Amino acid sequence: MKKISQAATSRLKKENDLTGKLIRTYAIWFVLLVLIIVMSFISPVFFSFRNFITVLKNIGPLALIATGLTFVFLGGGFDLSQGAVLLLTSMLIINFNPVTPLTFTGSLLFCLAISIGIGSVNGYFIGMQRMNPFITTLGIRYIIGAFIYIVTSGAVVSATVQSDILEFIGFGTVYRIPIQTIIVATIIIICWFIIRFTTYSRRIKIVGSSIVVSRFSGLQFGKIQMSTYVINALLAGIAGVLIGCNIFHIKPTLIWNYDFDAITACAVGGISLSGGSGTIINTLSGVLLIGFINNSMVLLGLEESWQLIFKGLILLIAIIVDMQIKRRYE
Repeated sequence: MKKISQAATSRLKKENDLTGKLIRTYAIWFVLLVLIIVMSFISPVFFSFRNFITVLKNIGPLALIATGLTFVFLGGGFDLSQGAVLLLTSMLIINFNPVTPLTFTGSLLFCLAISIGIGSVNGYFIGMQRMNPFITTLGIRYIIGAFIYIVTSGAVVSATVQSDILEFIGFGTVYRIPIQTIIVATIIIICWFIIRFTTYSRRIKIVGSSIVVSRFSGLQFGKIQMSTYVINALLAGIAGVLIGCNIFHIKPTLIWNYDFDAITACAVGGISLSGGSGTIINTLSGVLLIGFINNSMVLLGLEESWQLIFKGLILLIAIIVDMQIKRRYE
């Protein structure tokens, strides 16, 4: 009887684990589906191809920096500087305003080199020197932000006439699909493949789960964690270039907008902020939820302050529901 009882308990535990895993995976997608259905009845223009394409294009930069942040979170890190990197590269590409393929390539490589350099600094101090990631990246964020404010005096950075190359990347389409969306989708697919199938991703998750275990496993945890910050900064740099291609002018205050949305997207999507657990699909669910919330608030004609309130409430509810599900089935 005792063996039967133990077998039944074990079977029940496995079933609960499976149910919990399925619910944790699809809970945010369910919330997103409900939002889409409700908004389809409220706004006649919401459920349209044009509106959906607009949402996908608008969330492109956020999707990139949230994807980069996923690597950092999986490795047990934390980064508050990606918004500053994004702002810096967007201002650089607008200032360069390259008019030929050669000058565009040079400008792009320069922006990405700056991004990789910033990521390497973060990674060195956090991964190699074991400094606190929150304090380190916050410090880098303020340094970059202060530098930008000093150079621009807080004024708007703009290009009088945008070059054809930047305009093509920012506004061009292929079969009605924006070039930017295609670029972002391609990069995210590559990142998904890396996290889903490579040995590198498994090493990142081991480091994120336990530094002690990674040390005894013979992994160079410092270099592995450092690489996640480089990837994060690189994707933030690409996101900044895409933003620079999409707009003629940019305000330095943009530094405060993107990085916290990326953190929220990862948290809402189910990425473990303590490290070692999560997927790109988790991150995308959070990014899409934020994107459609922003779009819904605009279509409803709400002022920016009310948009922030409703956005915060909806995100808070989504996180609470997700946490309750996790507690129920873990």
